[in-house]
Amino acid sequence: MQTKFNYPMNVVAKDSVSGFEGIIIARNAHLFGCAQYGIAPQELASDGTPKKTEYFDESRIEIVDDSKAVHGEDEYQKIYAIPLGTEVQDKVSGFRGKVLVVIENLHNCNQYWVEPPVDKDGKPRDGQWYDEGRLSVVGKGIAPEEVAAPKRGSVFSRDLPR
Repeated sequence: MQTKFNYPMNVVAKDSVSGFEGIIIARNAHLFGCAQYGIAPQELASDGTPKKTEYFDESRIEIVDDSKAVHGEDEYQKIYAIPLGTEVQDKVSGFRGKVLVVIENLHNCNQYWVEPPVDKDGKPRDGQWYDEGRLSVVGKGIAPEEVAAPKRGSVFSRDLPR
């Protein structure tokens, strides 16, 4: 199971499938084992507004220019105060659930995707993003190892020699 990021932030990167290119401004880790990177385009849209940041799986990332890389911690446990899978509660609203995704942004704002349990009828409810400081740990939750699945299928590009 993946426990660290392979690429730093503030590098020019592109998606190897679509060719989408920009600067890595965010990195996120999922309870179920994948890592993704947020790539922000370096140019504005035709109407002068910023183009949308897009997220790509780590195996699709190609570094184009790392001359301005921001090197920090890469291991999840050193970046995030609350581990994946932990049961948390928002201090403001009382919203409660388990952490399924954590995201580190280039400018120091860690956020957590918290998914609540199903409603009284057994239907899934939508999760919410919360800043790190708004959350308090209220339970063990579920460990990433409990939901990890063995890799199946074809070889991923990240597994090929470079």
